[in-house]
Amino acid sequence: MKVLLTNDDGYQSPGVAAARDALIACGLQVLTVAPDGPRSGTSRSASFRKAITMTKAGGDDVNPIYVTNGTPTDCVRVAVLSGLASEVDAVVSGINEGANLGDDATYSSTLGSAIEGALLGFPALAASQQSRDGRFRLVDLTDYDFSCGAQIMAELTRLMIRDRSKLPPRSVLNFNAPALPAGEIKIASLDRRVWDPSRIHSIETENGPGWLLFDTHPERDPIFEHRPGSDSWVLSQGHAALTPLNFEWTLPGARRGFARWTRSAVAELNEALASEQSGKELGS
Repeated sequence: MKVLLTNDDGYQSPGVAAARDALIACGLQVLTVAPDGPRSGTSRSASFRKAITMTKAGGDDVNPIYVTNGTPTDCVRVAVLSGLASEVDAVVSGINEGANLGDDATYSSTLGSAIEGALLGFPALAASQQSRDGRFRLVDLTDYDFSCGAQIMAELTRLMIRDRSKLPPRSVLNFNAPALPAGEIKIASLDRRVWDPSRIHSIETENGPGWLLFDTHPERDPIFEHRPGSDSWVLSQGHAALTPLNFEWTLPGARRGFARWTRSAVAELNEALASEQSGKELGS
């Protein structure tokens, strides 16, 4: 079983390294094709008139690492359409440094590149990690513990590949790991941010007044509604949030079918997670 791995923080980021290590430890071959630097917030931005290059930057013959001059969406497209990733079974994007929840997910190139993988015919997973401080920042500037989230992400990928024939076309999982090791994995809906003019920051520029639309000051970040059952609410309870998304426009039952599979996968993973936690308690 082989995975195409990308991300939006650059090919040298700790998150993509954690994802790669966890996928390999799960028995999967990993082809990494990632940008040469950070490309956060580019959603599904693609290069229409620029040649995208791929240069081998590390790894080995079984699990190579390639770097590109494009966006995360470009990474998936060039890997698949050039034939380099012709034999992969799934596309994984992440692990992102910072959660991608609710409305924020629409800006995310972590999710955007996973969607690209799904549109090109592969089951896909976007994985993101909340920062250690547990805040719901638009721009995270703290550190991260990828260990638990990486393990769950790898197991989710393995299940998607195992059950690929059961999944509707164009299926994507949006996975968010909490600041601390997850209590359980919960299926969640996308939450909503509450925006108002006080949430942006005005500054003077050489061309006159300007506005920072996504400020880095936490007190300015718009709050989530934290609706029970939503992804931000699930993380606030110390659980991992998993949101099934389907982009098959012409098949009415696709979303329902993917939701059923996701419930089954979550039950299987929670049983394994509980067993692992019980074993640690017995051994402590």
